[in-house]
Amino acid sequence: MKKAVIFDLDGTLLNTLIDLQESVNGVLAKHNFPTHHIDKYKYFLGNGIEVLTRKAFPKDVNDTDFEKYLSEVKTEYSSRQTSKTRPYDGIPELLKELNNKGIKIAILSNKPNEFARPTVEHFFGDIKFEVVFGARQEVARKPSAEAVTEILDIFGLQKEDCLFVGDSETDMQTGVNAGMQAVGVSWGFRTVDEMKENGASFIIDKPEELFLIING
Repeated sequence: MKKAVIFDLDGTLLNTLIDLQESVNGVLAKHNFPTHHIDKYKYFLGNGIEVLTRKAFPKDVNDTDFEKYLSEVKTEYSSRQTSKTRPYDGIPELLKELNNKGIKIAILSNKPNEFARPTVEHFFGDIKFEVVFGARQEVARKPSAEAVTEILDIFGLQKEDCLFVGDSETDMQTGVNAGMQAVGVSWGFRTVDEMKENGASFIIDKPEELFLIING
């Protein structure tokens, strides 16, 4: 039986896609750049807001202008990050039941800390997470296992005791790099095949199916 679960955030616990799309598209439109359909944002996401913005903006934007646009995207997103974002069906119930069963839980996201923590508090203020880590300058982002090791130390557990749950190739690679079983969720932003190709040990279609894996 597993004793802990580390979750990705965007595409795993929360559907953040519309707020992110509208934030970036708003800045693109302001500067007369082409905007993008929501399906494109599924592949822009996963490696942090700077990478997302780089992918969304034209490749010939110079570094000075890009920093200005990135700042505008962050400002825009900070004003709307909980507007249309919602937990996926069954996620609040899953997290509460994990708490009730004494399974330790954490979040590891490539979303900047300045956005990750307030978003988690807004939607999951009644859930006990041992730790919530967004992207931090001093720590390598996923798929590096650096932050996973830090979380395991906080848990006081070994990698064999823990699952890594996410919706993308980055998350599956993170689990593999950390030496733990990676669980892919089919309701997120990426495809099941992509997760399988990147090391998913399991794929689940509903949040409650996670308990089958936890219980062995």
